Amino acid sequence: MAASFSLASEMTAPGINPEHLLLALLLQQGSVGNDILRKTPLDLEDIRHMLTQAARSVIEVPEEERDRILPPRLSPHAKRAIEKAVLTANVHDHKYIGTEHLLSGLLQIESPIVDAILTDQGVDIPELKQEVETVLKSTSRFPEITETFEVGQAPPERLQAEELLEESMPQQDNRTKTPALDFFATDLTDPKLQKDIDPVIGREEEISRLTQILCRRTKNNPVLLGDPGVGKTAIIEGLAKRIMQGDVPEVLAGKRIMSLDLSLILAGTIYRGEFEGRLKQIVDEVKNDPDIILFVDELHNIMGAGSTSGSLDAANILKPALARGTMRCIGATTLSEYKKHIENDGALDRRFQPISVDPPSPETAVRIIRGLRGNYENYHGVTITDEAIEAAVSLSERFITDRFLPDKAIDLIDEAAASVRVAHGNDEESRQTRKLEDRLAKIRRKKQRAVTSENFIDALELKTKEQDLLQQLEQLKRGPKKDARPKVGSIGREDIAVVVSRATGVPVTDLLMQERDRLLRLENLLKERIVGQQKAVADVAELIRRAKAGIADPGRPLASFLFLGPSGVGKTELAKVLAETVFQDKDALIRIDMSEFAEGFNISKLIGAPAGYVGYRDDTKLTDTVKRKPHSIVLFDEIEKAHGEVHNLLLQILEDGHITDATGRQINFKNTIVVMTSNVGAAALKGGSIGFMTAEGGDLTAGERQEAQAEVLRELEQTFRPEFLNRIDKIVTFEPLSRKDILAITKLQMGDLTRRLEKEHGIGLRISPAVIKTVAEKSWNPLYGARTVRRQIQELVENPLATELLSDNCRTGDTVSIAAKGGRITIAKRRTHARNQA
Repeated sequence: MAASFSLASEMTAPGINPEHLLLALLLQQGSVGNDILRKTPLDLEDIRHMLTQAARSVIEVPEEERDRILPPRLSPHAKRAIEKAVLTANVHDHKYIGTEHLLSGLLQIESPIVDAILTDQGVDIPELKQEVETVLKSTSRFPEITETFEVGQAPPERLQAEELLEESMPQQDNRTKTPALDFFATDLTDPKLQKDIDPVIGREEEISRLTQILCRRTKNNPVLLGDPGVGKTAIIEGLAKRIMQGDVPEVLAGKRIMSLDLSLILAGTIYRGEFEGRLKQIVDEVKNDPDIILFVDELHNIMGAGSTSGSLDAANILKPALARGTMRCIGATTLSEYKKHIENDGALDRRFQPISVDPPSPETAVRIIRGLRGNYENYHGVTITDEAIEAAVSLSERFITDRFLPDKAIDLIDEAAASVRVAHGNDEESRQTRKLEDRLAKIRRKKQRAVTSENFIDALELKTKEQDLLQQLEQLKRGPKKDARPKVGSIGREDIAVVVSRATGVPVTDLLMQERDRLLRLENLLKERIVGQQKAVADVAELIRRAKAGIADPGRPLASFLFLGPSGVGKTELAKVLAETVFQDKDALIRIDMSEFAEGFNISKLIGAPAGYVGYRDDTKLTDTVKRKPHSIVLFDEIEKAHGEVHNLLLQILEDGHITDATGRQINFKNTIVVMTSNVGAAALKGGSIGFMTAEGGDLTAGERQEAQAEVLRELEQTFRPEFLNRIDKIVTFEPLSRKDILAITKLQMGDLTRRLEKEHGIGLRISPAVIKTVAEKSWNPLYGARTVRRQIQELVENPLATELLSDNCRTGDTVSIAAKGGRITIAKRRTHARNQA
């Protein structure tokens, strides 16, 4: 404005016109408006010469009379351009009037002279308008204009417009000493903000340590280090509440904890130096006001923030002030991020004093959630029982292993309460509130449009309606129903279990321990599918019942087994049946063939390749699969074929219940059942007097069984190290199968075929006992156990059936009878309906 005044005086113009404002913008080097105009073909000297000639052609003033001419005043067109600039700033929610707003105002009033100048200079006016609009949308600065100007007395209607604009513009805090902080940070000690902050429970030690560091003379910059969700930010909020209540040492009395929003500082910094300028102003305000304590959440983000080629990042701007102790700063970040970003910068690291924040114990987590219960009950309109709180902590600890207390337990409570609330719908108060809020939003949009179009009379009427609606909303929210809001329901252990089930995929019945009957019958359920291994099944069922009852060590896998025995006796089949029976999911089986890991370097397939190697961060067969499905059977097939490095990996899983992958993630195995199979000792079970049964298929005698067991254990100790074997809960030996067992297995698999044919083709299947006996006799092979049964069924039964199906001899609804005579199997059909004639 001062430049336009000087230009108008120099040109002896009677007033300051829009063209003078345009020329002044061209003279304001470094301003946003000037940067926009410099991209156009405008020539400063040409415009100055043009305007000077135009002014002299209107009136020629003698040199001696120029001093007696009154100073130029804003013309009506120039005033209108400035009003448009104010409106533009309001529309874009800017808290200042800058050169970009003035340029927008000049383009909006469509001044004939300005348009003529731009057109004559070859400027594309619509394109220029678009460029200005783009800059306005991406710019969000704090007030930094210090010079003011007087535009003369405005008429009454203009005064009303200014009042409206002042109301609709965002209001700055009354603290004029810290305008940048008030805009870019949140005052955590503000009583209004503290009303919505949850109480902090069980963190007295951390808050006390935080207070001590802040009271130091030097290096009084604490940083909270802990896993995500343990309550680092809540500790700062707890300290802010103590400061607000005066429950702090005299050194901290009256202090303000300002939570800095780095993303807001970065937003809209399209020109070099803007970010540094904003942060420098914030640092200066903190240094000039000793009552301010700066809080930077996610402290590691200051490393590199705002840095471009040749500019400083946030960390380097903060370092000098931190080093001199002229500002107090609290940080919060995770230990891994601190190590990765802050510790590498020794100069920055020594300026902070770390405070470790560990996850609370389950007992403390229960106390924390009980303290928060009132807030969640009022918000959701439900009753939260003690049973639900205890279940949230215990079930989250057991089943949600990749997150931390109290955050994961609070999330369960929150989601369960939301589910109950949604199931019961909205009450009348909520519906009325929603209607009033919708009407208020419509009124505000209309008022905004009226202000923008300068229809201030309508805007005043809409403002009155807006105030009425606000009063109604306030009365509704503060009414007697707020404190005595009717509860639509309550949440208990079952509701928490449903939420955990959705998150983890574990059946609700397992979480509620209602599968007691199934666990008590587990042995019988397994025997229905596993034939000839009564002792092995009994040992496995006994150990799983102990784990499910909560007696086993919670820091290890639920159970770990080493299945030993010849090929084809049911080792892998038992693992499959366990997945379906214990976890009620046939896909809850993670099978890893150990023959792929005969070399040590192949361990990277299990836990990932080291950093810098090909395949780093690629999916792995073990860790990523277990992380996605933590409740499963992990089957290591033929474990004796694996390299010793793989055995070392299993040591940690079996002892500690977790391993760390190549990326540093801790993978939890505490909810898995680890099963390893091996053929070690199989030769002892097949050879000599204790061979694969007698010709008649009789069982082993007690003496033969003991001798076989001893031989197997000797071979086992020669193959595996003692520390590996001693970490396994149970070594289960599978006995060779008898002819009677093969007959039972054949009957089971024939039953599976019957059910499959009925389900997929709608065809009934009748199998005579002679067929089962024939298949069993042909399947008898001491070397392969039950593996030949499936092959014989395929050759003797399934192949002929497939031919009949493809020949259209068997149709839906038919019944097929399979018989055997003299070792030969025959197929006969009985049609239940007449064929359709072609």
